[in-house]
Amino acid sequence: MPLTAEESEKQFPGPSDFVHLHNHTLFSILDGVAAPDDYFKACVERKWPAVAITEHGVLNSIPDAYLAAKEFKKKYIVACEIYFNDFELKRRELAATGVKVTELRASDPELAMRIGRNRHLTVLCKDMVGYQNLLQLNKYAWANGFYYKPRMWFDQLAKHHEGLIILSGCFNGPVSHELRNNNFSQKKGSPYIGAVDYVKKFREVFGEDYYIELQMPGVEGDIELFQQLAAIADHLKIKTVVTNDTHYLDRKDFELQKLMMAIDQKVAINDPNLFHVNSDEQYLKTRHELRATFIRRGFKDITSQDLFEKSCDNTLEVADKCTTFKPNLDPKLPNTGDGKEILVRLAAEGLKKRGLHKDLNKYLVDGLMVTHLEQTQIELNRFIEKGFESYFLITEDLIKCSQSHGWPIGPARGSAGGSLVCYLIGIQSLNPLYWGLSFNRFLSPARGGWMQTVQMPKIEVKA
Repeated sequence: MPLTAEESEKQFPGPSDFVHLHNHTLFSILDGVAAPDDYFKACVERKWPAVAITEHGVLNSIPDAYLAAKEFKKKYIVACEIYFNDFELKRRELAATGVKVTELRASDPELAMRIGRNRHLTVLCKDMVGYQNLLQLNKYAWANGFYYKPRMWFDQLAKHHEGLIILSGCFNGPVSHELRNNNFSQKKGSPYIGAVDYVKKFREVFGEDYYIELQMPGVEGDIELFQQLAAIADHLKIKTVVTNDTHYLDRKDFELQKLMMAIDQKVAINDPNLFHVNSDEQYLKTRHELRATFIRRGFKDITSQDLFEKSCDNTLEVADKCTTFKPNLDPKLPNTGDGKEILVRLAAEGLKKRGLHKDLNKYLVDGLMVTHLEQTQIELNRFIEKGFESYFLITEDLIKCSQSHGWPIGPARGSAGGSLVCYLIGIQSLNPLYWGLSFNRFLSPARGGWMQTVQMPKIEVKA
C-alpha cells in the first residue's frame, strides 16, 4: 500500500532537505497539472530552499514562476526539458534526397525509430549567462529544429554550454534510451552512439556541471536502469541526482494527468494506444517518500542507501550552483526603425478609408471638442512622445495575421476602445468618437514612457 508523507517519515527517517530539479506545471500543456505557485507553496511548507521548473520544450512559465518565487521567497531555478535528437540532421540530409522517414521503416527501422523519437534532456541555468544561452537554444530549436517538436542536437548544446547544468534525463533521455536497448557503448561498425559514449560526450563539454539523473517511477525496468546508470556514474566518477519527473502535486492527481494526456493525443483514457507513464509515482514527493520508494523497491543494503542519500544531497549542491534568478524587468520593445512614420501613415490611411478625414463635425473627447483629424493627431503625438509606436505596430500585426487566417477577432475589450488610432489601424472596430468614449482612460498624459518604470498600455482583443 502507498504510504503518506507522514507515514514515510515515521517508517523511513532520515534527512529531509531536498530540491526537486525536474518538474512540469500546467505550462507543459496537457501534461502538467499544477501551477508554478503550487510548487513554491510546497517549498515553504516542506522547508525546501528552491525548485526547478522544466517544461517540455518551452519557457512560457518563467514569468509566473518568477513571480511565485518572489512571493514565497524561494529560489527559482530556470530550466527546460528539451527535445534532444542527434538524428535531425540525418533526417534533413535524407529529406533533401527525397527519402521520407516512413520509407526507412522497412529498409532501416533502427534509423527510422531514432529519427522519429526525441530524447529528453534536463537543462538548468546556473546564472544569467546560462539563462541567455537557454533562450538562444530554445529559439534555435523552434526556428531551426522544429519537426513536430522543437528539437535540439549536441553541437548546439556545446556551442551554448556556458552557464548551464545538464542532467542526463528521464527514462526517455539519450543515455537511458541506449541502456534500455542494451546499447552500452558504440559497437564496432555501428553508426549509433551508445550510453557510455553519450555520457562521455556530455561530460567532456559540461564537466562538473553534468549529472546522472536517477529516477524510480514505478514502471517496468526502472530498477535495472537505476542500477546501470549508477554503475556508469561510479565508473566514470560522475555525480548523481535523484529526480522524480514530477507532473502533479499529489498521487490522486494521476488520473487527471492521464486524462489530460488522452485529450492531447485525441484518444479515450482507456485506449491501449495512449502514451503515458503507467504509474502514479510522479508526484511531488518528500525526501522521506522518495526514500520509502527506494527502499521498498529493493535497495536495502548500506551501499545503495548511501548512494540514494548522496544523490539527494547533490540536488542541494546543484541548487547552490544556481544564483537567484533576477531578470531585467524593464519593458522591452523591438526597434522598428521608422515606426513613427509607419504608425502615422497607417492612421492617415485609416482616416481616408473610412472617409473620416473629411468629417468636420466636432465630438466631445475628454472635455475637448475635436474632429477626427484633430483627435488622431492628439493620440499620435502622445503615442510617439511616450515611445509606444512599436507596441501598437506589433499589436496591429498580430491582429492582421489572425484575420488573414480567418480567426474571428472581437471588436475590442477594455479601455483600448477609447482610442481612435486603434480603430483606424484595425486594432479595434468601434469608433470611440461616435460613442463618447474617453481616450485618457486608455492612455492618460500622466503616464510615463516605456523607458520608465510604469505600466505599458494594455490592449485585450477577444478572439
